[in-house]
Amino acid sequence: MEVARAAAAGDADARRKLAERLLDRVRTTVTYLAPNHPDRDDLMQRSLIEILRSSGSFRGESSLETWADRIAARTAMRLIKQRARQAEVVTLVADPEPEEFLSGEDEAAKASLRRRLSSLLSRLSPERRGAVVLHYVQGYTVEEIAEITETPANTVRDRLRVGKSLLRKYILNDRVLGESEEGET
Repeated sequence: MEVARAAAAGDADARRKLAERLLDRVRTTVTYLAPNHPDRDDLMQRSLIEILRSSGSFRGESSLETWADRIAARTAMRLIKQRARQAEVVTLVADPEPEEFLSGEDEAAKASLRRRLSSLLSRLSPERRGAVVLHYVQGYTVEEIAEITETPANTVRDRLRVGKSLLRKYILNDRVLGESEEGET
């Protein structure tokens, strides 16, 4: 909390420390909400800037990371919606970073699986994708997602229900993922 206060007061060193501490969280949040968006780096940067600007509003009611996730998600989703309204074509195909400590073969297989899943996720509307990612990837509750996205909890529940159903359908119809899923059903 002290770092956030110092950053809000204009301490350049505190701002740098805060940015370094939260960069990976912001990168993860934005990457899952907008995988390979043509302006993904800009979304990350603008989210981080918004976090630094808002550092004075951090009250310590949740962890600094949770607070930053909320701001990053809201900022990224707002910018994505704005750019979609401006009729920009948004390509959403994922390329998340591969896990460290995996063998080359495992790493390639895991990266391939992530690309497929992210590609299927990109077929969901930004609102459904955001709810699914925040809930199933980031671990937020429906109430927290409602607060982050500034939407009613019932709307979030509906987005999760429909998003999960569509994603399941996409996976089962996917020529690669569907084959591995069939053996488990």
